Amino acid sequence: MSVVVLSGNPRPGSRTSATALAVARAVVGAGAADGADASIETVELADIAGEVLVGGAGLEAARDTVRAARLLVVATPVYKGAYTGLLKAFLDTYDGGELASVTALAVVVAGQPGHLHAGETHLRPVLLELGAQVPAPTFAIAQGRLGDLDELLPGWVARYGHLLAPAAVPA
Repeated sequence: MSVVVLSGNPRPGSRTSATALAVARAVVGAGAADGADASIETVELADIAGEVLVGGAGLEAARDTVRAARLLVVATPVYKGAYTGLLKAFLDTYDGGELASVTALAVVVAGQPGHLHAGETHLRPVLLELGAQVPAPTFAIAQGRLGDLDELLPGWVARYGHLLAPAAVPA
């Protein structure tokens, strides 16, 4: 597995998922200069929400997919100043250091501009605790600016994509 989008939104097919997929595609495009074509798989926690606390085959499959990622794009909406409880519960199923082979990128869709910090202050420390390398800052966008994503994303990728691109291409 090369690139995995992990959506912590409790609603499947959310704007959070779409934003994370756009970010993943942009990062993959930045690293595709050598002609490599990375696949992108999406894990929607909404699809396995009922298993996150009690276990099950869907949870184990999702855990395996995330663990196998070279680049993990972890996306969450932020409405009350932090990432979703669903995402936290899922990440808590991993032991410290268990994602040591993964490069991760946090993506935050904030309900208010004042919540744009949540990826750096709340999600990044958890990803680091799990062992993931997090070489680039969070891609954070206010919900009201999602219509500007196509304008904002290229600048972010130009600035930080080189930090993630090596993980976005097959080994």
